[in-house]
Amino acid sequence: MDRTALIFGATGAVGKQVLIDALKNGKYAKVITAGRRPVQLDDTIPQNKLVQKTIDFENLEAHREVFRNINDVFCCLGTSLFEPNTEKIEKTYVLNAAKIIAEENKPSDNNTLSPIHYLYCSSAGADTSSMISLLRIKAEAEEGLKSLGFQKVSVFLPGGLKTVEPRSSFRWAEFFSTTIFSPFDSFFNLKLLVSVDTLGKAMRRVAEDNSIKPSDPKNIKESSAGSTVHRFSNIDIIAIASDKK
Repeated sequence: MDRTALIFGATGAVGKQVLIDALKNGKYAKVITAGRRPVQLDDTIPQNKLVQKTIDFENLEAHREVFRNINDVFCCLGTSLFEPNTEKIEKTYVLNAAKIIAEENKPSDNNTLSPIHYLYCSSAGADTSSMISLLRIKAEAEEGLKSLGFQKVSVFLPGGLKTVEPRSSFRWAEFFSTTIFSPFDSFFNLKLLVSVDTLGKAMRRVAEDNSIKPSDPKNIKESSAGSTVHRFSNIDIIAIASDKK
């Protein structure tokens, strides 16, 4: 069966690596990016399956056709810790788009759930009671996604991110993790950091292989809407991407 992937946030550090891995190693017949601008890729990346759609997150109703006939959704929308529009981007845009996706990909036959596998890039430490607003907002977005009636929701909880391309703006947290903490993480094998290309590969593998599950059974649950919910820790992410199978 031909499968289609939809990626939000493909111009960002994580989303771009999901896109590259899906185009190079994925089994998709079509890979769609939906964002405010197209993604720039070099000629070494195969693009025959790529469809880029420019959308207005303030008027998602005008783009419903983009969200039809999708199998896997990768949501990598993200901001920095001090971004003034964090809640709008990290929660409002995420949930508004997800709601339309659920409506445009309705259950078939006697199923009660939308046949979508929704893969959401959150963060280690995300918690609805967190004192850090970004972590609280990400957790609230996760709770919203679990209530929308998707067949499966996979949540990824990466630790500190190591980028593979320069950021458009400076981020202190990433500077600290990559230049100061990274040597300790590697030497002591702490596995508290993860490269964005490792994260992208893990997300794509989870989408394509239903047998992959979190290592901790406590991170496998069913939501009140009936969705299967898997939460992958940073250690899970590294292990999945490193698996040679």
